[in-house]
Amino acid sequence: MRKTATGFAVAISLIGAAPALSKQSEPVKVTSANAIKGTQRVTIGQFTIGFLIERKDSTKAGGGLMGSGFGGRSTVRSTLAGYTQAEMQEIVDAAYGDFVTQLTAAGFEVADRTSLEAHPAMARARGEAGPKEMTTITGRDDKAKVLFIGASQTQPLRLLIGDVAASGFGAMGMIMSGSQAAQGFAAYVKDTDTRVVNVVYYLDFAKSEEYGGWFRNSSAVQVEGGLAMMETQSKLSIIGPNNKTGSLVLNEPVAIGGNFFRKTDAMGSGEKVSNALGNAIGLLGGVGTNSSKKFTFTPEPGAYSAGARQLATEANQVLVSKLATLR
Repeated sequence: MRKTATGFAVAISLIGAAPALSKQSEPVKVTSANAIKGTQRVTIGQFTIGFLIERKDSTKAGGGLMGSGFGGRSTVRSTLAGYTQAEMQEIVDAAYGDFVTQLTAAGFEVADRTSLEAHPAMARARGEAGPKEMTTITGRDDKAKVLFIGASQTQPLRLLIGDVAASGFGAMGMIMSGSQAAQGFAAYVKDTDTRVVNVVYYLDFAKSEEYGGWFRNSSAVQVEGGLAMMETQSKLSIIGPNNKTGSLVLNEPVAIGGNFFRKTDAMGSGEKVSNALGNAIGLLGGVGTNSSKKFTFTPEPGAYSAGARQLATEANQVLVSKLATLR
């Protein structure tokens, strides 16, 4: 989710700080490159896409010199409508097939998964049937409801620790399941000298621009439809020798342009009246006003599926290309 700069950055410029030289970030962040080096023969342990189906984008103004009481919070809640889980499953399966094709074309040997599932250490890594819906943290004030769907070819669903930024009782079960899967994958790698590759993508349906921060007197959130694989959480992980794991994480979104959705106002009349009344009372009391909006994003016929498949192909290309340079 893309954000605008906060008021904090503006405040620094106002007090005469010298502007820092911009440094273009790499599209992929590499962690533990030594664990990735030497990768040639791989087995795909898990390929999952987390489809964002609801998201909350929120930012707050600090009130500037007047203090926090004079700021205001802006919140936009967006919902994806008109999708089916069957359509999403087809998207994931096609993305998996493309991933295997790209790995092979890049010179990697992709082993059959039968030996992985038959390995004794995988007996405890039962995973879940899926799909699995979870609320995840996507930013300081932002959250999203995500539907995780694993490729049919890599079922059951096995989300590893670190794949989901979530908390609460539901996350505890996921952590236990992910730990068991990781142990099974590591044992398989040790016995076969074949590395295990795991992929998890977060497919977003909208992008936001947020205005706010400590030194602002007002805040605003603008949300528009779009398709992107989210940065930071979309990644490829490799379990290598000696139970060491390396990862390739998207450092910036992989996005495609197009008219994919119809955006409609989903705010009820009663909610609008309540919002206006609350702000009127706030102004009388000398405090900032809050803004709350709701939108529904409905895919144009056929556009979401076609766009998502193209997007997955481009994300696969980014990660596989980087993986090829590291081996």
